[in-house]
Amino acid sequence: MSRPNVHGLPQFLRKDEKGYFLDYFVDAGGLKKRKRVRLGEIPVAQAKKILAQHMQEMVAGKFLAVEKPEITFNEAADSFLGYSEARRKSHKNDIQMVERLKAYFGNRPLRSLTPDIVEGFLTHRKKVGNQALNQGRNGKALSNATLNRDLGTLKAIVNRAVLNDLIEKNPIQRVRPFREESRDRTLTPEEYEGLLAHCAHRLSAIVQLAYWTGMRKGEILGLRWEQVDFQNKVINLEAADTKTQEKREIPLTEGLLDLLKRTPKTLGSPYVFTHKGKRIKSVKTAFLRACRMVGIGNFKFHDLRHCAVTNLRKAGVSDSVIMSISGHKTYAMFKRYNRIDRKDRVNALLQVERQFDTDMTRSVSGQMVKP
Repeated sequence: MSRPNVHGLPQFLRKDEKGYFLDYFVDAGGLKKRKRVRLGEIPVAQAKKILAQHMQEMVAGKFLAVEKPEITFNEAADSFLGYSEARRKSHKNDIQMVERLKAYFGNRPLRSLTPDIVEGFLTHRKKVGNQALNQGRNGKALSNATLNRDLGTLKAIVNRAVLNDLIEKNPIQRVRPFREESRDRTLTPEEYEGLLAHCAHRLSAIVQLAYWTGMRKGEILGLRWEQVDFQNKVINLEAADTKTQEKREIPLTEGLLDLLKRTPKTLGSPYVFTHKGKRIKSVKTAFLRACRMVGIGNFKFHDLRHCAVTNLRKAGVSDSVIMSISGHKTYAMFKRYNRIDRKDRVNALLQVERQFDTDMTRSVSGQMVKP
């Protein structure tokens, strides 16, 4: 550390032709780095008072660290996108969400974010709906799930900045997400048969894979022939093919195997599902058209995953085995896909009745209760 100079000033306080300044060293990654804080041409008494105010913090080591540069939201967002491109399968969606966030927060210092500022953004997002924030037009109402995805991306941007030591802590970490209503729409056997009747072969195969195995739409549309093991009757998904980035093995029934065998191969294409020689990237229009034709309302392609999980559970398959097939990493998320309906509740009491021939059961049925 610096010593008192010829002016007889206290340690760490110095003076030159520009006035007084604090002079000390900080630790920069294990190396000493000189730090000077200009006080200007002020009276010596005031300079000593400022030194005294800083002295306790300097001795405590608060200043023995590298001063962090001020980072703006836009800079942090761009840094996050670099990480997203390298690591996240949701990178394309991240780009759209980050652009919306940058349009609102701009070059605001990242550390200046507060829960109230974030709530203001969410309120604004609700008002403008699904349109770009800078267009100023009202769009359709957004679901809580959509708002939560924006909030999740916002928190991820700030958390990334914390990880890179650009700010000390996440000032919005405690902003609570909105409560989401879980979808529980599944198909009746009649609806399922009617849906298949209005699907072309390729769409029918895609729907059946989703309905029976619970595979995600992206996993099915990205399916390659090399992943289909006809001998062992499974589909092998590599980590890069799944949302959770974990390998998964999907069992296939004889019916699904036959379906895949009857699916024509496209010369030069590795993909199972193609149209006019190219990989099918979306089935939204054709799927919704088939649903309308059979009179199925309030049903999305992703709901087929709910159907698969519910059907497996009703068949008596254990939760752990279902999760290994569907690829759910947490039980909490798995429960959102496992629909319990009225028939399940009725069957529950019937199972109890069959298991335990109680006095209550015999009394209700008119039998005499033995003493």
